[in-house]
Amino acid sequence: LLPKWQVTGAAQASGDGYSLDVVTVADPQGVLELRCEVKRFHAYPGVEWVAYLKNIGAADSGILADILPLDVLFPLDPAAPCQVHHARGALTQLDDFEPLATPLTFRQGGSRLELAARTGKSSTLHLPFFNLQMGSGGVIGAIGWSGGWAATFQRTREGIRVRAGMERTHLRLHPGEEIRTPRILLLFWQGGDATGEALVDERIRSQNMWRRLLLEHYAPRVNGGVLQPPFCDGVWGAQSEESHLAKIRWLADNKIPTECYWIDAGWYGERPVAEAADGLTSSWMREVGSWFPNAVAYPQGFAPISAAARDAGMGLLLWVEPERAFEGTQMAREHPDWLLGPVPSGNTNGMNYMVNLGNPAARQHVTELIASLIAASGATCYRQDFNDLRVPELFAMTDAPDRVGFTEIQHITGLYRFWDTLLARHPGLVIDNCAGGGQRIDLETLARSVALWRSDLQCWPFDPLSMQMQTQGLAPWVPLTAAVCDQPSTYAMRSALGPGLVTHWATQALDGHAELPAAAICRLMDEVKGLRKYSYGDFYPLLSFSLAEDTWAAWQYDRPDLGEGMVVAFRRQAAPFALWEARLQGLEPAAIYDLCAHDSGLYWRSTGRELMVDGFGVSIEAKPGSALFTYKRIT
Repeated sequence: LLPKWQVTGAAQASGDGYSLDVVTVADPQGVLELRCEVKRFHAYPGVEWVAYLKNIGAADSGILADILPLDVLFPLDPAAPCQVHHARGALTQLDDFEPLATPLTFRQGGSRLELAARTGKSSTLHLPFFNLQMGSGGVIGAIGWSGGWAATFQRTREGIRVRAGMERTHLRLHPGEEIRTPRILLLFWQGGDATGEALVDERIRSQNMWRRLLLEHYAPRVNGGVLQPPFCDGVWGAQSEESHLAKIRWLADNKIPTECYWIDAGWYGERPVAEAADGLTSSWMREVGSWFPNAVAYPQGFAPISAAARDAGMGLLLWVEPERAFEGTQMAREHPDWLLGPVPSGNTNGMNYMVNLGNPAARQHVTELIASLIAASGATCYRQDFNDLRVPELFAMTDAPDRVGFTEIQHITGLYRFWDTLLARHPGLVIDNCAGGGQRIDLETLARSVALWRSDLQCWPFDPLSMQMQTQGLAPWVPLTAAVCDQPSTYAMRSALGPGLVTHWATQALDGHAELPAAAICRLMDEVKGLRKYSYGDFYPLLSFSLAEDTWAAWQYDRPDLGEGMVVAFRRQAAPFALWEARLQGLEPAAIYDLCAHDSGLYWRSTGRELMVDGFGVSIEAKPGSALFTYKRIT
């Protein structure tokens, strides 16, 4: 089809660290126009593109089926090794974000790997990222789409055929209509050490090049710098104004270094608020769609709470779920023409609707609604959830046979416009991308938001092991997230080391009547706060990913720009051995480093080569227990 079309290209103005070209392919019949925006990075061997298809004619187009923005053959000898590195998504299980490696061999015609979203949310089953390792090099890829996507990797005699796009497209465009494809990002890497001495795993090095690219060109900016996910203290929203004010006072009086007071679900609607209710009850789900503060619990709205948080030096996070409306709520009553569905709720008796952000009037209403809530509440962080909807079924119910995929395209692009408008109207706003706990992590959402709640697994009894595994699984792909800590222990707090942190101290102290060691909590959080700068560097897993309780976990963050880094190690509760040899990565072999063991206070000096080749012993007597080391290059 395309070779017969007329191709024109025009270079656009370059941005900071990249060049942008626009390639236009015109249908000789004058019906369709394809516009492809191609971004080339100056300091990275990477390229990103997104394509737009528009009907420029006076009649409907023919059927556009199986649109693939990525369809490429990477040449590879049939005898060369190959595997696809990828990761699980967030299914609320202990193995959420587990790293996986699938070999592709050339036997019996070649092996094949298929990955797909299936649920209508981009990271429920799999993260939409991959590292295709071919021999001594490879390519890292991302599928930038916050809905249903699919990717296939096929080994052939000629090489590896990679195809990716939406799960299904079979549609015609009416005159004037335009759609876009998922955004594709590829980053190429090549292994091999010219000195013949490989001190760093080349694939891990490629993942760190990927982290640097995302931090430099995709991570949200706040006040001119890369977003710093806040330290939040989470509180359930179905509580009274007095209860919130008491919790803020407790945090302030105990000098807990909380940066953001978090009001979660349950603050809205017409039903009486039951203060004993929590996330495991269903009442909060039944009021979604009536977006006004509950008059009994919040008689003055959010103003007194946001003022108290501000006086205590904290921002305010507000939870909303604007894409869902439960039957009988305000949105369902007043704007039924904006809704998709209904479908039965999986969590409570009744029916759910989906608010169609592809409808311009609906999107405008939701934008004004959320912007007004942010302004009225003084929220510094807007938390968007997305629960309990059979998304593919809703889109299938809406699409005609010759419009399959159109509703999803309009809704997802509407979501991006909605978020972009909020960010433009509220400079400095942080968007927390929840979506049922880590289920919408992709290139497009990473450019606009941060996942402060990585998995709903942590809604149940807190387990430091799950925090360790989420960090080790996510960090190679996603630099900025937040972990949870609900136990005032060194082991638990270090298990949550990262750019951001979520705690629930005020709720435990005042609602749970727990005797919390406030001074110890402050020391633990101050330690984490002092270390989170390292999360913006390179990440090296020093032990294999394991869900077992009878082993260790360990990793290293390295900041080459600072000449500093940290190592954290965990001896889990059933690990029989108390000693481990740590061999670091990514250091300068000839440089000299000063190291500090934070638990013993021991200092010593080593060369980078000694630390990477010989390593050093790590002893942890407690089960469970942890060890923390920092280092600094002095030459």
